[in-house]
Order: sequence, then C-alpha cells, then structure tokens
Amino acid sequence: MSQIDVRELKGRLGNYLKRVQGGEEFIVMERGRSVARIVPVKTLSLKRVLEPMLREGAVRWSGGKPRGASRRPVIRGQTLADTVRQERR
Repeated sequence: MSQIDVRELKGRLGNYLKRVQGGEEFIVMERGRSVARIVPVKTLSLKRVLEPMLREGAVRWSGGKPRGASRRPVIRGQTLADTVRQERR
C-alpha cells in the first residue's frame, strides 16, 4: 500500500482515482501522520447475490430485465384495509 501526501493527492486526484479503480490502495498522509485510506469500492453483482437462490431453485432468472406478472394477484378473504377497520371498532 503506497503512501501519498495530501497535497499530492489534491493536485493529481484524477490520476490517483484511476489507479484506485485499477485495484491500488493508498494511505493519505498529512504532516507525517496517516489520515485516510483510499481503497477501491467492492460492488456485489446481482448475479453473485442471486446465484445461491438460482442453484436451490428458489428463483428463476433468464438474465434479462424483470417483467410484471402476466395475471393480477387474486386476494382471497378480506383486504388488509377491511381487517384494520374491523379491528378498530
């Protein structure tokens, strides 16, 4: 992990951000003391999050954009609003 002075970082921020995107990490120094660490952001891809559920068969996904349901849901019994009204009486 490289160390950079805060003034150097201010002057060449764009350059350092590109290097961080490439995987490098930096310790920012101010007057000889470390004040911050700059590291790449780790993002979770949707596929990695869904993979365990896909293997178990809990979900199906073709990799495309989700579409709405082809049929409207059927509500059996009272609606939530009716139930709440009854409970308030």
